[in-house]
Amino acid sequence: METVEKECGALGGLFQAIVNDMKSSYPVWEDFCAKATKLHSQLRTTILAAVAFLDAFQKVADMATNSRGATRDVGSALTRMCMRHRSIEAKLRHFTNALMEGLVTPLQDRIEEWKKTANQLDKDHAKEYKRSRQEIKRKSLDTMKLQKKARKGRGNLRPQLDSAMQDVSDLYLLMEETEKQAVRRALLEERGRYCTFINMLQPVVNIEIAMLGEVTHLQAIVDDLTVLTEDPHKLPPASEQVIRDLKGSDYSWMPTQHSKPPSPMPSDITSQKSTSSASSEASETCQSVSECSSPTADWAKSGSCETSLASTLQRRRESVDKMKELEAPPSPQGQPDDPHRARVGLGSMAAKHGEPLSPAASTLAMVLTRGLSMEQQKSSRDSLQYSSGYSTQTNTPSCS
Repeated sequence: METVEKECGALGGLFQAIVNDMKSSYPVWEDFCAKATKLHSQLRTTILAAVAFLDAFQKVADMATNSRGATRDVGSALTRMCMRHRSIEAKLRHFTNALMEGLVTPLQDRIEEWKKTANQLDKDHAKEYKRSRQEIKRKSLDTMKLQKKARKGRGNLRPQLDSAMQDVSDLYLLMEETEKQAVRRALLEERGRYCTFINMLQPVVNIEIAMLGEVTHLQAIVDDLTVLTEDPHKLPPASEQVIRDLKGSDYSWMPTQHSKPPSPMPSDITSQKSTSSASSEASETCQSVSECSSPTADWAKSGSCETSLASTLQRRRESVDKMKELEAPPSPQGQPDDPHRARVGLGSMAAKHGEPLSPAASTLAMVLTRGLSMEQQKSSRDSLQYSSGYSTQTNTPSCS
């Protein structure tokens, strides 16, 4: 029984040591929660700084991508790197939230539960140990009384003495088993705390592993950038293609400047006015002629038509003479007899056909001759103006 009693004492001491260790661990757990909270705060600040950094990084990548063709491949690689870093930043944000929501807050709640559980274990063990010791002490006293009576030879007390001693031995064994159960409960409680901590920590670590797994994708991008920037003095094929595409095109990298045409000379303005008036006159004359020479017109109205045509041509002739006096262009040599030659040609053609010229027809021939001479003078002036750098826009009258 002495051996059993020593074993029970050793088990009780082990139980008490385990409970004391659990009670002394609370400051460590609380310090861990405080440091984890501080880490969470620092990570949130880091995330804000990382977001600002990645925004600036993206601007650099966009600037390289939107270049004129020399760095678009580099800009594309930088954009992919920025996207990978944004993925890392998202995983870091997830890790930060999980650190607080999945680890720190639940652990703080569990610490309070652990304190209550450890105190309850200590109280239950003390109560059971005290009850077992009292029971053993009572049975031991009864056994000692029976031994004294058996020594004095008072009756046959041997069976009672053996039964009492067996009861004491059973109580020691029961106390030993009780101590073992108390130690097991303490060990399970201590181990359960760390298992709970691991269950809280594991999701956070898994998120951290996923975040660090994104870093491996950066190696391929870094290798691509190394190849692209190996020779900074060599243009990529895409840039050479841009140069080839621009060759022969009318696109200019400089802002386009609209050049003004030179202002016309005063003589050009006068000639334009005379030309426009001559054009309108010729169109009106042609309209009168077409009206008078229409195949559906009545031959009886030929006299009145010729009279109106003659009056119209007379008015136009006076206006043409005035403009001609204002212009007074020198006629080139070799062409002074062109109007007369035209009139002679028209007269000879009429004489050939044996038809006498009416006054209206002669007036029409004169107007057409003057129009031809003015057209020739205009063409000679245009050639001089084109050679001097000026240009005018004219509308050639036509009679259809």
